[in-house]
Amino acid sequence: MSILRRSVLTIIALFTLAGAQNVPLDALLRGGRIHYQGGRYERAREQFQKALDQYGSTADSKALAQIHLWLGLCDAQLNQLIPAAGHFLAAISNDSSIVEDIRKDEQQTHWSWTALIAASRDNLNAGEYEKAISFARAALLIEPAKSQTYTLIANAYSALGKFDEMLKTAREMLSLNTGSAEAYSLIGLYYLQVPDSLLPRETRRSRWDSTSYYYQQALKIYQARYDSAYADLVNLLKLSDTAQVRKIARNLVDKQRYAGPEELRRYIEKELNQGKQLQQIAQVTSRLFYAANNLNVTSTRLGSALLRASAETRGDTSNNYRAQAEQLFQQALANDPYDYSALFNLGIAQYQAKKDSLAMISFARVIENTVVPVTKLPGPLQQQLVSLVTTDVVSKGYLEITGPLARQIDSTLATLGYYGGGFVYLYFPQLKGQQGVSAVTPEGMFLSNENPVQLENIYLLLGVSRTGIGLSLIESGKKDAGREFLKQAIDNLTMTTSINPDNAEAWLNLVHCYRETGEKDKAAAAYERYKKLKQ
Repeated sequence: MSILRRSVLTIIALFTLAGAQNVPLDALLRGGRIHYQGGRYERAREQFQKALDQYGSTADSKALAQIHLWLGLCDAQLNQLIPAAGHFLAAISNDSSIVEDIRKDEQQTHWSWTALIAASRDNLNAGEYEKAISFARAALLIEPAKSQTYTLIANAYSALGKFDEMLKTAREMLSLNTGSAEAYSLIGLYYLQVPDSLLPRETRRSRWDSTSYYYQQALKIYQARYDSAYADLVNLLKLSDTAQVRKIARNLVDKQRYAGPEELRRYIEKELNQGKQLQQIAQVTSRLFYAANNLNVTSTRLGSALLRASAETRGDTSNNYRAQAEQLFQQALANDPYDYSALFNLGIAQYQAKKDSLAMISFARVIENTVVPVTKLPGPLQQQLVSLVTTDVVSKGYLEITGPLARQIDSTLATLGYYGGGFVYLYFPQLKGQQGVSAVTPEGMFLSNENPVQLENIYLLLGVSRTGIGLSLIESGKKDAGREFLKQAIDNLTMTTSINPDNAEAWLNLVHCYRETGEKDKAAAAYERYKKLKQ
């Protein structure tokens, strides 16, 4: 190649490069918008990213806001909501007047609010509460009337211990909508969580009544929402059998909560034969689920608050709070029969009310549904779990499962009727304390979604309830029946001590159980263990 030819090519290359570097900002933005409007979101994003790379340090705040806005819209269209939220927040930070332009465009409003809320929720779950508030505050500028945004802000303030800010946010919600159940619920949570030291003396005295009042207001509104959705379901199904409609409503809510969208669709189309009304029934199902879920959560929270109130008060006041708590946990279970935390709390309320038989039933049901013998699983999965029990973990008596295996276990157990998920604790109490591992088998091993402290408490309370029933039967002359209960109690209490050998309450109850069932040597050994622990 001649020197002249090389020189010409070099000049052309330099000219081309200079041209590429100097594409005007307006041209980049215009080209990006053309690609965006044509649905070519990747190509559009490339143009806007070039604009940011080339002009990010020199453009004025209004131009920079436009670049970030369009980058956010492209990311949102590509289902990258968290990066999109960062761009929307940057756009608003650079030019607050851009909010008015966003609100004039329905699509921009939808995507910016959706992304900002997703980022707020993501940060809230990650414990990044200040960031969660920043994203939610930006979303509030876009859609100032949506209660979900206020809820995120208030929950973040609650987690930060900024209770006055939390209360202020909840009251802002009420000023926008006096029928906001979410606002009433948040004010109830405020009275539940705020330390006594931050309350005036008079308010401190009435905190439990205030907590109850606001939560009850929320419950009334959630119930009205459920009733409205239920009435619409009746009109759609045109069935006169009330019991049948109630069963269908429960099935719809359960499938929305625990099954995938395909299973819900199949149920509506095949079992209900309502394919022509699929969309309408699916919409009603969402309303039923949202209301039922909030009835469950709010009832549980208020029930827990009133159990605490019962513990902090005396006499009739204490008894009244406990009775209300018991009713609330029953209401929570009516809206989610698989809420075993509510069932456990119901058992506590019953136990404190000296309803040992009812408490025993509640605690037994918790165990039945949160403890699964490994032998119930398919053979290959059993062996996979057995292989996890190594010398490093055997002395601990349990291990926590993570990753794909945890998801596989939950999926398998759901097909066996164990809903709720979270069965990540593998227990092998029969091996606890061993120095090595040899010939481990799945017998005696079990999975649970309760951690060791929680599981210890459940087994203890079940054992103590059965001990009380057994001793009462023996005192009334029904010795054989009483001893049967005590034998069951022994199983529960020994499981308690296998999880935590230092549980003094379990050893004390074992003393009574062994003594009354004729195992005097075991009773004496249990008593010695109890005395040692109490020293």
